[in-house]
Formats: sequence, structure tokens, C-alpha cells
Amino acid sequence: MIPIGRGIKALSIILFVAMATSFCASKNFLVVNYQLPDEPEILREASVALVVKDSREDPAIVTKSAKMALKDFSGNFTLIVAQENKNDRLVGAFGLHSMIKQIFKHRLENAGIQVASGEESRQTVVEIILKTFKLDLVERKWVINMTYQANLLRQNRFIAGETITGSAERLRVVGSKDAEMIVGELITDVVNRLNLSALFK
Repeated sequence: MIPIGRGIKALSIILFVAMATSFCASKNFLVVNYQLPDEPEILREASVALVVKDSREDPAIVTKSAKMALKDFSGNFTLIVAQENKNDRLVGAFGLHSMIKQIFKHRLENAGIQVASGEESRQTVVEIILKTFKLDLVERKWVINMTYQANLLRQNRFIAGETITGSAERLRVVGSKDAEMIVGELITDVVNRLNLSALFK
């Protein structure tokens, strides 16, 4: 018969190993939490078309060191959209291009701007040009950089534009949790920094 003290100690070790294994388990996607802002004013713009273009020089989302740490990451994301005083919404699973489009769609609609479906054409177009998106692991820190240009086009004519860039870093502890947090935090920051009032002036 095993003494109670030794039994509790053995059980604690088993639980610790199980928890560590769970935290270290890799998955092939990253969970991105995007937080919608409180818009300073609601824009009553007619329906617009939303176009996202990928002009990154390097199509890789993560560097070699980041990929080694994330192991099975396939380049896909699970998007969750959060809004104050509302339940978080699980939007779905996307590649980078589709996720960026979904995030800007939610941002525009949150500001009162109706976004037409992909099959519809509109005289007014919001064009998002993704220039940089890279997640890196430098020593023990996750580092991410993102740059994009937002343009407003009316009848194929350039009306206004804004280029926004941002970077962030976070200490890596265990697994991919910190990577997911830094991606969500930076995307929230750079997307919400877009001045829609100035773009649609």
C-alpha cells in the first residue's frame, strides 16, 4: 500500500506533466483576437466595396525561427472579434488575406459603413494594400511587424489614403499563446489606428 503522502506527490507530478504537455502541444493555426474600437462618430456612407491586395515582398508569414517554435503552424488563423459589452464572436478560420479582409469588414461595419459582398461592384472602394506582415522569434521574444496602406477610390479615382505601420514584441513563455496574443494586439492596434473619418471626408 502506497503511503498517502507519496500518493499525493505522485499524483501532483502526473498532473504537472499532463498540464505541461497540454501547454506545449502544437497546433496548425493561431487564434487571433481582434478588438473593435468605440468609433468617435458613425459614418453614414453608402455601400462600399472592400478590396484587399497582398503586396508583401516575402509571402512567408513567419520566419524560420518562429516556424520552428510554432512547429505545425500552417499559416491559418482562427478569428475572434470582440466588442465592448457584447459577447465575443467566433468568425471562422482563414488564411492571412481572408482574415485581414474580415477584420476590416468588421471595422467598417462597426463605423456604420455597409460592405458589399464580393460579387457586387460599387463606385466607392476601400482598398487595403498589405505591405508587411511578419512574425519572428528573436532569442526569447516574439516580434511582429505589420504595414498596410488604406485607399479610398471613387469611380476608380484616388480620393484619400493613409499608410500605417506598427510593431510589437512579447516574451515567449510556453507554447503559442504569447504568439497569438501579440498578433491579436498588433492587428487591433494598426487596424484601429486607421482614421475612417479622414478617409471618407
